Amino acid sequence: GTSQATPSCPLTPSSSQLPLPQRNTLPFSFFRLRMFRLGRSATKRLATVSPFTQQVRRCGVFASFDVNGEVGVRTSEEVVRSMCDKIQHRGPDGTGVDSGPFGQNGRWALGHTRLAIVAPDQRSADQPFKIPDIRTNNKHNIALVANGEIYNHDSLFNELVDRKGVSKDTRISRSDCEVIIHAYKALGPDKTARSLDGMFAFVLVDEANGKIFAGRDPCGIKPLYYATSSDGSIVGFASELKALVGLPKISNIYEFPNGHYYTPETGFVKYYDPDWKRFADEGAEEQKMAPWVAEEGKNEPTAADLKDALDMAVKKRLMSDVDFGMFLSGGIDSCIVGQLMMKHIRDMGIQSIPSFTVGMKDAPDLMAARAMAKELGTEHHERLFTAEEAFEIVDNVVYHIETYNAELIRSAVPNYFLAEAAAQKVKMVITGEGADELWAGYSYFEDATNPNALHRELVRIHSRLAVANLLRTDRMTMAHSLEARVPFLDVLNMEKVMSLNPAKKMIVKGGGPKQREKAFLRRIFEPTHHGITIPEPVLWRMKAMQCEGVGEDWVSVLQARLSEKVSDKEMAEAKERWPHETPQTKEEYYYRSVFEKHYPNCERVPTTWEGGYRAGGAEWKSDTYTREGLKDVSRLTHSLQQKHTA
Repeated sequence: GTSQATPSCPLTPSSSQLPLPQRNTLPFSFFRLRMFRLGRSATKRLATVSPFTQQVRRCGVFASFDVNGEVGVRTSEEVVRSMCDKIQHRGPDGTGVDSGPFGQNGRWALGHTRLAIVAPDQRSADQPFKIPDIRTNNKHNIALVANGEIYNHDSLFNELVDRKGVSKDTRISRSDCEVIIHAYKALGPDKTARSLDGMFAFVLVDEANGKIFAGRDPCGIKPLYYATSSDGSIVGFASELKALVGLPKISNIYEFPNGHYYTPETGFVKYYDPDWKRFADEGAEEQKMAPWVAEEGKNEPTAADLKDALDMAVKKRLMSDVDFGMFLSGGIDSCIVGQLMMKHIRDMGIQSIPSFTVGMKDAPDLMAARAMAKELGTEHHERLFTAEEAFEIVDNVVYHIETYNAELIRSAVPNYFLAEAAAQKVKMVITGEGADELWAGYSYFEDATNPNALHRELVRIHSRLAVANLLRTDRMTMAHSLEARVPFLDVLNMEKVMSLNPAKKMIVKGGGPKQREKAFLRRIFEPTHHGITIPEPVLWRMKAMQCEGVGEDWVSVLQARLSEKVSDKEMAEAKERWPHETPQTKEEYYYRSVFEKHYPNCERVPTTWEGGYRAGGAEWKSDTYTREGLKDVSRLTHSLQQKHTA
């Protein structure tokens, strides 16, 4: 048998440490409400009421390489299929495996589990792609596996045809991801990475040159990990950590940094590094370039600019050949997305779409979403859950989310229920994720000392999206074979919002509702848009992190139940057991023990917040949040809840 090293998994290196060179129409046009109280038999019960259960159910990628004369160590079909089986939930529509020669006496192997969103019935869209390379008279191939959506695939391919002499006949499918191969051949790695507009993670193999080209989208919406051998060579890639744990003869596993691409010649190259990240840095040259500073602020975006950028971002994310819906939390972000979506879907000939929310009875999110769904005219679905149900699925949530970060796991629990319900009706959803990292939407921003400090904090938490919000969004949806799209994190939209004077994002602590977080954004979308008005109590309700908005007291109940599972003796010995990121509470201890069970020796792969929670790394002190969550959950209640209307 092949010897197999248990991977030790150090933290992904920082940028300075990386080896750098430097649709079907839904027959509903009115508001309908369905409640699902789901336990362990959730899937079975939902299947009986879903009109889409007979439809085929984006994807998981895997790549491995045998080098230096190794034969079949990591590239045998048995190994590749066993690794792909671990991420089958990401793509249940089919698994593809292929292989070929690589470098001197080596081999490559690619695996792909497909969730068909674009061209679902076209078998030529199945991956891995393996296209003969005309540069070598078709003696060698270029192969690719990719996860995500390339929104500009048609315009990019047409540009390659018009300007780079690419033949139209070279395109073998309608898959949006295929364009990566054609761009690579015509433009090379650097220009290809910079030309892609979308959410993506991919691995490309160039047989003729024995080259690897891998890349990840600017924010890390789509995940990617890589494994190295004992000499530091990269010998594997996968969408999830679990698909690399157990890969033969590897030494370490790392997260692939977002906004980077990799080739063996260049190492990791940061292709996405916008100036707005340094607009508020003390002494930075870019401070003078800030649009609210340069030329007396003439280049600062207007409210109309901001609205148009988000509207375009929403529109492009409706590219789909399958049924889709939206996550409607009742927070301002998802409500804005819904307000913008409705015009575009009606232009597409669709009168209504499903919307989904999750919560406990009379929860702030649940009641706000219900009011907004009525305004939108969606077919609205509510997934009710109890604290006991939350406790029952914790282990499964930790397995899928691949972290022991307590704050993140808490918010992932309701996301898991939400995605489970949505996946029974649609294959893709639009969400409001990412807005808080652009608009200073978290309550602890009320203690920001000045606008520049606020902007720097936005940059800090935005840089962590891939290991926080986006990690949760991807893993919880893909656990149920559901794709989530995030228009707020469109590159142009981010550029516009982060070019706005941060003084306009400041919160007046203790002020009225119209002086709270994201007031500027709320005012932009306060007017009626194409016949849709965001209800006043929804428009100006306080931001609630999802673990709080779905119910004010369930987290404390969950924490108490988890604490019962950990003894005082175990807690006293926590530092000896886990010297790295030692759990500080029994809740954290429990999550860590579950993580270790599934991912032994991988404690350094997850990236955690400074101080153990998001607000812990801010420049200013705030007592709004602690490691255990929001201190005063009563701040989240609003007039739409029954407790105020009874």
